[in-house]
Amino acid sequence: MPKYTAESYLSHKGKIVKPGEELELTAKQAAFLKEKVSEAKKGAAKSSANADAKKEEQKETK
Repeated sequence: MPKYTAESYLSHKGKIVKPGEELELTAKQAAFLKEKVSEAKKGAAKSSANADAKKEEQKETK
C-alpha cells in the first residue's frame, strides 16, 4: 500500500496519527482525506530510520 504523510491529526486504525507521521492508505482513503494527507516522499522513511539508528548508537556510546 502507498505511504502518505499526515498533514493534520488523524485517527487511523484506532491510533492517533500526528502531523508529519507516515501511514499506509489506499488511494481511495487518501482521496477521501484530501489535503489532510500528502504522498510520502520515497526515501524519507529510510532517512528517518537511519537518523534514529544513529541517535541510538550515540546514546549507547555515552
